[in-house]
Amino acid sequence: MPHPEPIITSISSLDWPSDEEETVIQCAGKSYLAYESHLLNRRDFLHSSSFYKNANGESAAAAPSTPVDNDEGGKKKKEYDLLTMSEHKLEKLSYYQVLHRTLPIHASADDIRKAYHRACLKYHPDKTGRGEEDEVFLLVKAAFDTLSDPMKRRSYDSTVDFDEKIPSEDVKGDDFYTEYKPVFERNLRFAACNDPAKQMSSKEANEITKKKGKNKKKGKNNGNNGGDAKTSNQKPVDFGDDSTPLAQVHAFYDFWIHFDSWRDFTLKAADQTDHDVESADCREEKRWMKNEIDRKVKKMKRDEVARVALLVERAMAADPRLKKEKIRLAKEKKEKEDAKKKTENEKAAKDKAEREKMEAEMAKKKAAEASQNKDAKKVKEAQKKQLRKAKQLFRKLTMAAYQAANPNDSSDGGNDAVWDDLEKMNDDVELLCDKLSAMELTSLSDVLGGPEVMEEGSNKSVHVEALADVKQCAVETAAGAERQSLLAIQTRNQARKDDANKAREAKLSKASSPWSKEELGALAKAVKKYPPGGSNRWDAIALYVNNLCKQPDPRTKDDCIEKYNLIASSAAPPSATAAAVPSAAAGDEEGEWTEEQDALLQEMLRKYPADMDKNERWKSIANGVPGKTKKDCVGRFKAIREAVRSGKK
Repeated sequence: MPHPEPIITSISSLDWPSDEEETVIQCAGKSYLAYESHLLNRRDFLHSSSFYKNANGESAAAAPSTPVDNDEGGKKKKEYDLLTMSEHKLEKLSYYQVLHRTLPIHASADDIRKAYHRACLKYHPDKTGRGEEDEVFLLVKAAFDTLSDPMKRRSYDSTVDFDEKIPSEDVKGDDFYTEYKPVFERNLRFAACNDPAKQMSSKEANEITKKKGKNKKKGKNNGNNGGDAKTSNQKPVDFGDDSTPLAQVHAFYDFWIHFDSWRDFTLKAADQTDHDVESADCREEKRWMKNEIDRKVKKMKRDEVARVALLVERAMAADPRLKKEKIRLAKEKKEKEDAKKKTENEKAAKDKAEREKMEAEMAKKKAAEASQNKDAKKVKEAQKKQLRKAKQLFRKLTMAAYQAANPNDSSDGGNDAVWDDLEKMNDDVELLCDKLSAMELTSLSDVLGGPEVMEEGSNKSVHVEALADVKQCAVETAAGAERQSLLAIQTRNQARKDDANKAREAKLSKASSPWSKEELGALAKAVKKYPPGGSNRWDAIALYVNNLCKQPDPRTKDDCIEKYNLIASSAAPPSATAAAVPSAAAGDEEGEWTEEQDALLQEMLRKYPADMDKNERWKSIANGVPGKTKKDCVGRFKAIREAVRSGKK
C-alpha cells in the first residue's frame, strides 16, 4: 500500500515576547566554525588559496555551470527557505546564498540569472502573497542587482566573507607558521593573478573596461595597489616552512612587498557614506555623491595597503628563517671586521716597528754628528786657546825684549833702537798677531827666548837681538798684505774693463748696419708720436720702427736712444730728418731725460705721496734723481701729466 504524501503547512516565525531580556552569546571554537561553514556553505580560505577552484581542483571554467545541490557525501542539500528564516540568519547569508544555497562565489552571469529566476518563482509577491514590500523578495532583488552588475559584484566580492585580522607582534617560535600562513593564504584571494575579471567572459570584461573608461580621471585609483604589469602577472610564491630555501623566502616577501590587489571598496564606501547614486535628484547631486564615494574608496584603499604592509612587516620581523639569516650575516660581518681590524693592527705594528727603527737610526746618526761636532768644537776651542796663549806669550816676550833694549823707559828710542817708539812696536806686534798663525807666533817666541824666559826663577834672559827679526817679519807681513789687497783691486778693475769691452763690442756688432732713410723717417715719426713722459716710451718707439721698416735685424731700444742722441747733439742734422726730428731742447724744456732718470722720478713720486709738504716733497724727489734739480723734476712731472691728458683726449 503506497504511503500517503506528507502535508507541509507553512507557519510563521516564532515571535518572542518583548518583555524578555535579550542575552548576547558569543559563539566560538572550531566546531562552531565548522557548523557555520556547513550551514552557510561558505568556502574556507584559511586552509587553501585555491579560491577560484572547485572541490575537485578544476577551474571555474571547467566546473559545472549550474549550482550543485549535493554535499560531500553525495546527498542532496535542502534549499534554504528564506520565508521561515529569522532576520538574524538572513543577515548572515551572502547574496550568493540568498539566490541559491550552493551558488559558488565564482558563478558565471548565466548561473546567477538562472538562480535569480528560480528564487523569483519561489519568493515573488505573486507567489507568496506578502506584497511588494516583502523583505525577502527585496533581499533577493538586491542580491541580483548587485551580482548582475560586474562592477558592483566585483566590489561586493571584495568584502564578503573576509577576515581582515592579522596576527599580533608577539608570535614566536613554531607558532609563526601556524599563525601567519593562513593569513597570507586568506589575503591571497585579492592578488591580481586571482582577479575575478580574469574569470569572466570577454563580454563581461569589456563591460567593466567600458565603465572604468567613463569614470577614469587623472590620478584616480582603479582598484589596484599601484603595481605594474610585471607584478600583476607574477604568480604567488608558497609560504613554505622551516626547511624552505632562503631564496624562496625572499621571493615570497618580495611578492608581498609589491603586492597588487584588485580589491574594490566602492560598494562598502557607498554603504558607509549612505549615498545612493541612483536615487540622486539631479546631476550635481549625483556628481557630489560620486566624489564623496571616491574619496572614501581612496581612504579605504590606503588603509588596505597599510594593513598588508603591516602584515608583511610583522611577518618579516617574526620569521625565524630571516632571523637565522640575520644572525649569519651579522656573524660574517663581524668576522670580516675582525679580519680587517687584525690586518690593520698588523700593518700598524709593522709601520710602528719601521718608524721606531728609522727613528733609532736617525737618533744614532744625530748622536754621531753631535759627537763629531763636539769633537770638532773641542779641537777648534783648543786651537783658539793655543792661539790666544801664543799671542800672549809673544806680546810678553816682545815687551820684555823692548824693555831690555831700552832700560831707561824712554818713549823715543835711541839711534840703535829697532822701533822709534813703543806705539810703532805695538802696531807691528798686533799686525803679526792678526796675520800669523799659532805655530808662526810660537816660532817667533822661541827666537825671543821661549816660554822658559817668562817663568819665575828662571836664569835665562830674553834675546834682545831677536827684535830686529821680529820687525823684519812685521815689514814683510805688511808688504804681503798690501800686495794681496793691490792684486785684488787690480783683478776687480780688469774684470770691469773686460765687461765694458764686451758690452762695447756687442753694441758695435748690433749697430754695425747703418740707418737707412726709411728707418730715420720712422724714428722721427715715432719720436713725434710718443712724446716724453709716457711709460716704456723707447720700447714703443723701437717696436714702431721695426713694424714699419720690416728690417731683417730689428732695432733695439738702446739703438734708438743712441741714434736719437746722436741726431739731437749734431749741429747740422741730415736733410732727410732736419724737419722731422726735433731737438733735445724742443722736446724737453728742462733737458734730456734718460730712461734711468724717468724710472727714478716715477719711483720717487710713488715713495713720497702728495699729502706731504710740497717743498719738502719735491726736494726729497730731486735728491733721489741724480743730475736733476727740484725745478727740473717739477717740469718733467708737468710734461708727463700733459702728455697723459692729451693722450686720453
